[in-house]
Amino acid sequence: MGGRMERLESLLTEEISQVLLKDLSGSDLGLATVTGVKIARDLSQATVYVSVLGDEARRQQTIESLQRSAGYIKGLLGKRLHLKRIPRLQFVDDPSLRQADRIARLLKDG
Repeated sequence: MGGRMERLESLLTEEISQVLLKDLSGSDLGLATVTGVKIARDLSQATVYVSVLGDEARRQQTIESLQRSAGYIKGLLGKRLHLKRIPRLQFVDDPSLRQADRIARLLKDG
């Protein structure tokens, strides 16, 4: 079942990215990138990892805005994907890109 879950996580990552790019492009999301999705074993919830450019206030505002839009995004996914059940979406900040950038700068400078 691991292969199926990985395919589903990849599919959701791609589709949610498209929703942010096309359907929510005029909103106050800023520069948000979906970096990955992790789905619970029972398919009830999906944690969506999002990297946001900007300061801490901007990141928090974007995550809150995405969380408010979670129902709408889930509805769009339901129309686009042929799945029996779309998991509930939980958006969280993914600091990995900022950390990678910080490490690269430290290596370059030091």
